Amino acid sequence: MRDNLSNIDLRVFLLICIVFLCSLSQVKAETVKVRAATHDGYGRIVFNWPTLVPYEIETVGDQLVVSFSSPIEPSLSGVVQNLSKYLSGATPGADGRSVASTMKEDFDVYGFDMGTTVVVDITDAILTKKAANPNQEAMEEEPFIAPARGPKIKVRSGIHDDYTRIVFDWPSRVPYQLEQTAEQTSITFESPAHIDIASLQDRLPKLISSITSKNTLNGVLVRMEIPESSRTRHFYSGPKVVVDVIKPVSKFSSRKPTKLEGKTLQKNRRNSDKRSNFKTAKEVTEKIPVASIGKPVKLDPSQATVSSQTGKPMALTPPSRKSNGLTEIKKEMASRISQARTVEEFSDSVKRESTVNPTGSDSISVRFDWDEPVAAAVFRRYSYLWIVFDKKINMDLDALKSTAGNIFRSIEQVPHNKASLLRVSTISGINPTIKRDGFTWVLEFRKQPLAPASIIEVAPQPNSPVGARIFLQITEPGGVIKLTDPVIGDNLLVVPVVPLGHGIAKQYNYPQISILPSSQGLVLQPRADDVRVRTLRQGVSMTSSSGLKISKMPKAQLVANIPGVQSNEKDEDKFPTFRALTRMFDLKKWRNASLNTFEEEKQKYQIEAATALSGEREAIRMDLAKLYFSNGFGAEALGIMKIIEEERPQIANSIEFRGLRGAINVLMGRYNDAREELEHKSLDGNDEARFWRAALQAYDGDLFGAASNLRRAAVVIRPYPPALNIQLGTLVAEAAVELGDISRAKKFLKKTIEVGPNPEEMSKLQYVEGRILELSADFEGAVKKWQEVQEGPHRPSRAKAAVAIADLLLEQELIDESSAIQDLEKLRFSWRGDRFEFELLRRLGDLYINVGDYRNGLRTLRQAATHFRDYKEAAEVTQKMIDFFASLYLENKADEMSPITAIALYDEFKELTPPGRKGAEMVRHLADRLVDVDLLDRASELLQDQVEFRLDGVEKARVGAQLALIYIFAQKFEDSTKILDNSSTEGIPVDLSDQRRHLRSRSLMGQGRIEDALALLKEDKTMEADLLRLEMYWNDQNWVQASKTLNSILRTYEAKANQPLDELQAQTILNMGIAMTLSGNERGIDRLRLDYGEAMDDSPFRDAFRLIASPDTFGLISYKSIAGKVKDVKNFQTFLSIYQDRLKARKLSEIN
Repeated sequence: MRDNLSNIDLRVFLLICIVFLCSLSQVKAETVKVRAATHDGYGRIVFNWPTLVPYEIETVGDQLVVSFSSPIEPSLSGVVQNLSKYLSGATPGADGRSVASTMKEDFDVYGFDMGTTVVVDITDAILTKKAANPNQEAMEEEPFIAPARGPKIKVRSGIHDDYTRIVFDWPSRVPYQLEQTAEQTSITFESPAHIDIASLQDRLPKLISSITSKNTLNGVLVRMEIPESSRTRHFYSGPKVVVDVIKPVSKFSSRKPTKLEGKTLQKNRRNSDKRSNFKTAKEVTEKIPVASIGKPVKLDPSQATVSSQTGKPMALTPPSRKSNGLTEIKKEMASRISQARTVEEFSDSVKRESTVNPTGSDSISVRFDWDEPVAAAVFRRYSYLWIVFDKKINMDLDALKSTAGNIFRSIEQVPHNKASLLRVSTISGINPTIKRDGFTWVLEFRKQPLAPASIIEVAPQPNSPVGARIFLQITEPGGVIKLTDPVIGDNLLVVPVVPLGHGIAKQYNYPQISILPSSQGLVLQPRADDVRVRTLRQGVSMTSSSGLKISKMPKAQLVANIPGVQSNEKDEDKFPTFRALTRMFDLKKWRNASLNTFEEEKQKYQIEAATALSGEREAIRMDLAKLYFSNGFGAEALGIMKIIEEERPQIANSIEFRGLRGAINVLMGRYNDAREELEHKSLDGNDEARFWRAALQAYDGDLFGAASNLRRAAVVIRPYPPALNIQLGTLVAEAAVELGDISRAKKFLKKTIEVGPNPEEMSKLQYVEGRILELSADFEGAVKKWQEVQEGPHRPSRAKAAVAIADLLLEQELIDESSAIQDLEKLRFSWRGDRFEFELLRRLGDLYINVGDYRNGLRTLRQAATHFRDYKEAAEVTQKMIDFFASLYLENKADEMSPITAIALYDEFKELTPPGRKGAEMVRHLADRLVDVDLLDRASELLQDQVEFRLDGVEKARVGAQLALIYIFAQKFEDSTKILDNSSTEGIPVDLSDQRRHLRSRSLMGQGRIEDALALLKEDKTMEADLLRLEMYWNDQNWVQASKTLNSILRTYEAKANQPLDELQAQTILNMGIAMTLSGNERGIDRLRLDYGEAMDDSPFRDAFRLIASPDTFGLISYKSIAGKVKDVKNFQTFLSIYQDRLKARKLSEIN
């Protein structure tokens, strides 16, 4: 019976094994149908999976590798044959999860999925994508649209003489937005629905060349192609939405396009639209409007397309009017699809067509200036380059395009309420290298691929404490910016970052989100509505309310089985997995070192060293140094090593000696000495040296940069004695937190606590535990843990915990910035003299500036820059102060302060005045403010310094004239003459030269040098010269010359006989009558009375003029009697009154 049962059990067991093996065979490899076809301008490979499978696409040299998360048995027959233009071979990968293909040339590769189908497109890198056959399968030719939700909406059209009407029959009123660009018109409805446009697509209405619809996360998007010169109008009709496309008006009414031309272009556009719902940048840029055919138009160099003929000049005009429209379109398209220029031609064009911001013979530099730290993102989608900043500002697109020369085909700023988004179409193959100059982002364009300088690590964390998530490890990420790609129509989430050159090298695809390539920042493409993206101090976290569906996707062995392709990972960056670690020194003997036995051990080694033979003494002393090092006595260990080196200098070149001394210096904070030892080439490739180099980098202020190596090489410290293990284990745990690796951080923390830290070491670990809680979104737990640290015995950790609490509460908006300042100010003296104080001062300075306390902000930042000038970040702090100080006065922020405060702030920080034109402009803005409030002495001091030390040439003469005017207002006439002498130069423009002559004349008049003043004006017929002469003649009671000058002024005022007079003309006639009366010019008075008597009766000066011009009083009036009877005597416009009026209307710096 037992034997029978045993046989049954055996059969059951075998049956289970067979079933299990069968299931394994099914899991092992999925047979996937692979189709390939060459279309017009691109080749396509289609993988038809039965289920949704994450994938990655990567090019390595001439290899195109498509990797999947599941095993695959691809059917590759016909792939190479059908794509012979693009591929020379295609084989399954050795890992069983990938397909590797060999490309014949440097092609562009794009990928996307349509449900369970993965599509890979291979396009000519230098060609414009052309339209595919409209009759090809819809699945291959149109982007995937998610299944429709909501009601089915009928769409109707109506054709009228002047417009085409489209009506969307919604059952109830739905919010919508319409946006029209040169390329297309987009209508976004904020409600899910199925837009029934099939009937319109079968027979497109007049003026509409294509119409498509696509479901979005929150509604539906309808896109229409209409003539570029058409405009739209839209409105509600009850619940319905009505869109009218107005008939376009030709720009060249003198010659309408022929019927043939119109049909040709319409057909061309329809064919291009059938391929897909989106266009590449080149397709959009290279449309040829019907109205422009046959009319030469001179183009800006930045608008010129690439010449197709090597070595020949570029054509900057469209075809001539005599050419047939169809012929010219064919020529234009053939020209643009032909071979693009080589690198040498691009270099020539750079030198020929743009001289702005040259950075080399083959590049052009485009600058984006900011006065504060701004995060940036740079990436490509198809042929468009996106440049994104997390601060909103209106860009000067004309200036950017002019700077870029012909490499920018088009540039537009995409509207956004929180960020600055630029979308640029460039010459094919031209991409930027990203640099930074202070707060300025600099993009250097040249012929090169777009790739990040540093790769942001993508870490799937299926078992994170906050649930499954993907974590991207990057410090200082900006906010999450939501945008819609106007070409493709999908939604993107962009996270600009501050660290330079950090981006994603290849695309990562997960069921609910894709991470797209970028050279700066992060670009995320959500595939589900419930994806959540959150920025943290350590990086960017992606989660989903329904649970992120991720697993650790095995990386395809991209290079292991591809002949002739080498790994891009440096040997020194690889860490061993199956071999013994290479070490610099051996500390196993002191693995259990303790202060309880330290004295006994020390004395033993000292006695052995004293009694040993000379040949044995060195090894014993090295052991003694290691004993000191193992117990945390670094200085004593260095002392022993110094004695050893003195007796045998050659030992300093050994790996053990060099490595031990470097490690000791790291823990003692002697970073320069440590760097000299650890960066020696003899330690290259040593695993332990790699760890200590990373520790040095972390302790010297770059924990994030060192974190990956610290985490990877943490195994090095396992045999270390407790004193070292706890200190370095704490550092490794912090590194894991910095990378957002909560699980590893907890493991490191737990192992370090198990070693047995003392109370001070425990405080350090508790601080790290608080950071782990913060990273896990347990903010209340983090604050409680840090409060425990504040009660602990370790002062530096207490201070760090207090800062962490303030930052977290501020980030969660539980306190405002003023409260945070109060909390942080209490810590100013809690821990002094190291990086903590430096970072605290930087943080405080930023907060003070944010709340508008500019003086304390700049004072605090200055302390950080001066007290820690040896830190590499000190230069950044100084530059920030300079940029902000200039912005106060250039961007009118100082106008919010009183003039006294503004000048006091300038006096305290004037060493921050930037050199050159920017600094001069800043000072003149401040001088304008001071003149406005009559603080002439302070304004003159500022401009005096500019004229004497900072300016030259015409600019010096211009500011010198402004300063001379201030001196005249202050009645410092000699100073005015002197500054005009000192600022004189050659080549002064005529207007400025006239102004300076008038000011000099007024200065001489103020000094009583009337003859010299009049001599300067001898040949001067200007109004200003007449006013100066009049004032001098009147004061000198030279009535004959005064009346002549007044007559000249009256002609300038255009007073007409027997015509109404304005007040200024009437005042001048009155003074002219006074001068004539006092000079005895009876005939002149008679003429004046006849010409202007009636008009003067209607002026405010009627009684005064009658008194002066009456024949009965002629010869009986003296100047004194006139002054007593006519209150308006000498109330004429003077030279200075003109400038006073000008200064009321504009600033001092704008008068010349």
